Parts: sequence; structure tokens; C-alpha cells
Amino acid sequence: MKLIFLFLFSIGLAYGQSGQELAVGYADRYDNLPAIHIEIAEKQLYERATPMPKMIFSHVAIKKNTLIVPTGKGLITLKKYDDSPGQEDGFRGWQYMGYFPRLQMHALVSHSVSEHLGFSDMVLLDSATSDQYGIVSIGDAAVSLPIHSPDGRFLAYYYNHVYERNSCFIGLLEIRDAMISSHARISEMASFQTKNWAVEDIRWVDNKSFIVKTYVLKGRGVLEERQYTYYLARLDSAIKKTE
Repeated sequence: MKLIFLFLFSIGLAYGQSGQELAVGYADRYDNLPAIHIEIAEKQLYERATPMPKMIFSHVAIKKNTLIVPTGKGLITLKKYDDSPGQEDGFRGWQYMGYFPRLQMHALVSHSVSEHLGFSDMVLLDSATSDQYGIVSIGDAAVSLPIHSPDGRFLAYYYNHVYERNSCFIGLLEIRDAMISSHARISEMASFQTKNWAVEDIRWVDNKSFIVKTYVLKGRGVLEERQYTYYLARLDSAIKKTE
């Protein structure tokens, strides 16, 4: 079922002039790549790290039920996300998440419903080429908004399992130079998964490491609380194996 709705990101973008439609983040690809090295870290390191850069929202226009996104190949017109009740199953539209100036990419999430279940996918739209990169999720919902390294070379994102508490997946993508053919511009690089905690936030420390704010849910209902721990992810070994 999930594969059906991953395909919808190309259907939605077909309203305008679009580039290539690609998918990254497949589990079988990550299985053949290095694991992200994780080690315990201090809370102070997280607090000193730079939060995710602010997204720009002025690069898109909204007209009634339509999103108009500018690209190097002209304007792309998308159906705006509509979550009003009483709708039949099917494609619900696009939610605009913002623009990455460093990457020159728009971030969008597609939403669909089938048999009363919601599905969504994170898609990055290259503002120069109009190429679309759908980031594959291991669940029904979209992955988190990716966070790029200071130099713009890497993208880190996560997915917390909905039906399994205190478990998550972290993916790391590499962004190659824009002069390289676009089919290879974004690719899988390394990953990490655990059943011991979930992710609340990721912050980059430098170009080769990021810190993860994690939590473990304790209790149920009104007694539920989060216990936090911090981990530093070092990418040196993963970078060496892919160079």
C-alpha cells in the first residue's frame, strides 16, 4: 500500500513542468552501507550546537487551493493539502514545508488516504532542475524534515515508529555537486536504527558529526513522561568507506 502513495508524488507534480522523479532511502540500499557510529554525549553539547536553519516560505505562492512553486524550468503548480473531513479516499494534496537556501531545494509533503488510513511522503524539489527526490519512509507517515550539514554535503533525517514505542530509524543522505548528473545528486550514505529510544531533535555539531536528542517514554496516559538522553553521531568512518 505504501508504494502506491509514494508514486503519487510524481502524479501531483505532473500538473507543472517537472524534472526527473527519483526515490532515495530504500532499506535494502542502507543495508549495504555503513552504520552511523553513535556514542553517549552531554546535554551541553546539544545546547551549544546550532539548531536547524530557518526555512524560507517566500519562495511559494498560494492561490486558493493551489501552491505555485518557482523552479529553473518555470512554475510548478500543485494541489494544496486539504484535510477537511468528509472526503473520499485518494490524494489530498501537498503541504509546503519551506525552502533550503543552502541546498536550493523546496521541501514538501504529499498526503493521501486509503481505507481511512493516512499516508504521507517527504519530497525534495530541486529549484534549479525541477528534479524531485522522494525520501522513502519505513512507515506510513513521512520522515522528519531533513537537516543539512553546515557545508550542505549531508542530510540527516529520522523516523519514529508509530506502533512501537521507543524505537526509531536515522538516515543519512549525501548531496553531490549540482554539476553531476542529477540522478546521482542525492544518494544513501549510512543509517542507524534502535528499539531503545526515539528521536526528538537533531543538530549538526560540524560537517562530520551531529547530536541527537533522544527520549524514552515511561508510563501511560496522563502519567506518561519522557526521559532524555543525548548521543553524538560521528561520520568519519562512513565517509571514508564511501570515498
